[in-house]
Amino acid sequence: MTNHLEASALAVAITLFVSCSGKNDTTTPSVDWTAGRGTAACREWQRAYCELSAKCGGMALATCAAQAQQIACSSDTTASNCASALDAASCSAVPTSCEPTDLVDTAPAIQGCNAILTDWCNHNTKCGSTMPLDTCMSEQLATTNCNNAIGLALSFDTCVATITAAACTAAFPSACEEMVLLR
Repeated sequence: MTNHLEASALAVAITLFVSCSGKNDTTTPSVDWTAGRGTAACREWQRAYCELSAKCGGMALATCAAQAQQIACSSDTTASNCASALDAASCSAVPTSCEPTDLVDTAPAIQGCNAILTDWCNHNTKCGSTMPLDTCMSEQLATTNCNNAIGLALSFDTCVATITAAACTAAFPSACEEMVLLR
């Protein structure tokens, strides 16, 4: 049965894109830049954006990569141009139109966010919840605005499979925490 505890657990599954942790990496972590969402040009932008952020004292490289790699870009040309501009930038002259919200293709993220909510509501219905599916969705959307989604965690498919396979007595799967990146 869907209850407020389950709704709040789902709200925990969403994370915000944090622009600056204020700390730089003390070591150089290895990041697999081929693992990100989007095209090769988009992944180059992800790399350049995070490397500049880490160099200039913004987010740590690994933290930035974990978030930026969730974003699919709307334009290869813009992503490529921004990657070049970011690679050439100094901390005192950061390009102004190469932020994640400038490049993001929100459609896949919005679709994925809605899919998680729908799958969880369908799971509850399958497990005997008397709450109508549309009511469940309305309650979920009241705590999670999927229209603000800009990215999906790289483990999104694992989350969907976990919801599908969850026992009826299971709480919202921990594998689904922080699946959707919101602006």
